[in-house]
Amino acid sequence: MPNDSFDSFKQQLLADLQGSFPANTQISVGSYSHNNCLSLYGLTILEPGSNISPTIYLEEFFQQYQHGVSLPEICRQIVQHYSLRRFTNKIDTSFFTCLDKVRPQIAYKLIHYQRNRDILPDIPHFAYLDLAIVFYCLVPGFAQENASILIHNSHLNLWGISKDSLLLFAQQNTPRLLPWNCDSLANLLFPGRTKLPYSGQENPAPPADDAMPMYVLTNKQCLFGACCILYPDVLQEISQNLADDLYILPSSIHEIILIPSSFIENPHSLCEIVREVNLTEVAQDEILSDSIYFYSHNEDSVSRLTF
Repeated sequence: MPNDSFDSFKQQLLADLQGSFPANTQISVGSYSHNNCLSLYGLTILEPGSNISPTIYLEEFFQQYQHGVSLPEICRQIVQHYSLRRFTNKIDTSFFTCLDKVRPQIAYKLIHYQRNRDILPDIPHFAYLDLAIVFYCLVPGFAQENASILIHNSHLNLWGISKDSLLLFAQQNTPRLLPWNCDSLANLLFPGRTKLPYSGQENPAPPADDAMPMYVLTNKQCLFGACCILYPDVLQEISQNLADDLYILPSSIHEIILIPSSFIENPHSLCEIVREVNLTEVAQDEILSDSIYFYSHNEDSVSRLTF
C-alpha cells in the first residue's frame, strides 16, 4: 500500500498525535505480517513506563482520509481507539525465556496451509486436512485483551523442546485456557428467544421453526475458536446429542458452523456459500478456508469434501 500519499498521511499523523500524549511517548508505524500472508501498517503508542501497546491498523483510517475525513478527526478516532484498548499492566518479557513459565500458556490454532505457505517454514506446525495447526502463547495477565505471541522455530531452540512436545502442551492447555462453547445461530442472532446453549452439559436440539438448524462452535473468548474441532470428543459429543453426522463450515479462524447432515440435500451448495461469505463478509486475515468438511459419528473422523 505505501505510496507518496500514504507516506505523507503517515508523517502528518505521527506529528499530530504527539500533542495528544505525554512527552517522551514513542509513536511509530510499522509493517506487520498477518494470517494469510497479509501485510498491514500498524501504529503503536508506547507511553512512558509502558512496554506493550495495542496495534492500531491504519488502512481503514487512510481510506477515510482519502474520502475527505479531516486529519484532526482521524487523530481523535485513533486516540479514542487507543484509550479503549490500552494496556494498564506492564508485561514481564522475561517469562518468555523460561519454559516452565511459558508451558501453561501454550495453545494451538488453525490456519489455512496454502495461504500461509510463506511463513510455515519459520514456525512449528502440523498439517491437518488443508489446514495447519500452529502454536502461540497467551501472555499472562492479559487474558482479557487476548494478547498472544506466535511461536517460531527459534523459540523451540530457546526452550530446548521439539514440536511434538509443543503439540502435547497445547493439547493439554487449549481446552482449559479457551473452553469450547456451542450455541444455535438463531440464539446468537436473536438472543430474546428461548436459548439452547450447549457446552457439554446440555443436549442441543434444533428449534422447531428453523428450516436448517445451524450451530456455532467456538470458545468462550471467541479467540481462534475454529480449533475447537480438535478438542477431544467435542464433535462426537455434539453429533451424538443431535443424533446426526455434521457438515462443518469454516466461518473464520475464530468460529465454525455446524449443520446436521440430514438437513442438507446438496453439500456442494454449502461450498458456494462459504466462498461467497469469505469474499464479502470475512476480513482477509480471518479467512480459514473455502472448503467444507464432514464429521462422521460412526468413524469419529473429519474429512474434507471435494467436488
